[in-house]
Amino acid sequence: MKINYIKYLLPVVLICFTFTACDRFLGEDTNIDPNRTQNASLPTLLAAAIEATSTNHYQVANTTSLFAQHMASYFVGGTDSHNEVRMSDAWTGIYLTALTNLDILVKQAAEQNAPHYVGIGKILQAVNLGLATDTWGDVPFSRAFEGTSNLQPSYDSQQDLYLTIQQLLDEAIVELQKPATALSPKADDLVYGTPAGTDLTKWIRAAYALKARYALHTSKKGLPGATDALAALPQAFTGNADDLQLVYNSVIRNPWHTNIALAINTGNFTIGPSEQLLETMNGTSYPGVVDPRLPIMFDRRGSTAPFSGILNGAASGGNTNLTANTYYARETAPVLMITYAETKFIEAEAEFLVNGGTRTSVGSTQKAYDAYLAGIRAHMDKIGVSQAERDAYLSNPGVAVGPEVLTLELIVKEKYIALFLNPEAWVDVRRYDYDPAIYRNMSLPANHNPALNGQFIRRVLYPLEELNRNGEEVNKVVKDLAEKMWWDQ
Repeated sequence: MKINYIKYLLPVVLICFTFTACDRFLGEDTNIDPNRTQNASLPTLLAAAIEATSTNHYQVANTTSLFAQHMASYFVGGTDSHNEVRMSDAWTGIYLTALTNLDILVKQAAEQNAPHYVGIGKILQAVNLGLATDTWGDVPFSRAFEGTSNLQPSYDSQQDLYLTIQQLLDEAIVELQKPATALSPKADDLVYGTPAGTDLTKWIRAAYALKARYALHTSKKGLPGATDALAALPQAFTGNADDLQLVYNSVIRNPWHTNIALAINTGNFTIGPSEQLLETMNGTSYPGVVDPRLPIMFDRRGSTAPFSGILNGAASGGNTNLTANTYYARETAPVLMITYAETKFIEAEAEFLVNGGTRTSVGSTQKAYDAYLAGIRAHMDKIGVSQAERDAYLSNPGVAVGPEVLTLELIVKEKYIALFLNPEAWVDVRRYDYDPAIYRNMSLPANHNPALNGQFIRRVLYPLEELNRNGEEVNKVVKDLAEKMWWDQ
């Protein structure tokens, strides 16, 4: 973590309320101190926006990991039974804490001739907008930041939002390629920055990685989604050092650590690893293939029995937890927003699809197979699997199948593991319709929400606060929990 983390994050709460809550709910001239500037500095806004974006990833994944069956509830009748959920904290984090401040950052940076701040700001806008639309569907954006002149903004369609995401990323690349000015990020860039300056090349790579991710989402639409993803990838990440992530420290701690792992220490269990994921890794669903990542990703409770997880919806079984000893829930663990490993699995999947591959076909190109293996290797290296264990796994006959026996199931299986606790995992699960031919043995959770009539959950309901404030617009776009997203139809 950068040494200036606390310095830049202390003003976060003040920023959020200065530029959003006061203007929106009290009036623009309320509580203004005439002796203080009304504009936060670009470094303060950027640091706050990066931290908020990372927190939003946690907020979304804390719920959607239950739908993707990465995690399961310790209580019967929980969210993992696909019961009604609205995710108000995530909505507030995306709109009030992130996108509102990013709108200010981008506009102020443009006014101050600071193109690199503009570029990073637009990438972060794309990330947060992607989180919002992939969770709720249609959401406000084009008219969401007009302040008191428009307190009930209309909702943009998901199709338009996907065009907006790609546009933001294209514009960001242009801005980041402009010459440096007197105002350019340094240590306030909590991702790629240092006191000497930020690494703009890595931000550009991140933009291309995101372009590939969102292009692939549309592969069902008859659009050139897989082709566009492959076109973006050569300019995306080149290794794990490029990953778009926020690394925490012993003062500003990883949210999975503070909210999940620490609670376990006091017996306050909420969610834990799912049977679906554990059986994908422990040799049950794939006999003879036991994953060496198990003891790094999960903490087994006093037993040498096979690692096992909680049955979704039943709150039963399992001998593992997400504790402070695990990679993803250490206090200094990173929140991974998009990684090199993910881009290699995007490449493998896109190559498989553009060469005529289907859910049931067998065999693909050497390029698809090489990308599949590279994704596994990258994730194992990322979380600290030893070279010997990594190489043994990669040479296991159930993994090292060769290009002529490669299947979509194997690609998606490994991507599913590498996307642990990333909201992107639920996107993939929905894109492949919770299909047990792709996600081996996946089924509806126990005590499934009867209102869904046996259908899997596909989206989240809009927060009640949004219904109260902007009900007319919300009611125009409300859809059932089981209705597919635009990109999924």
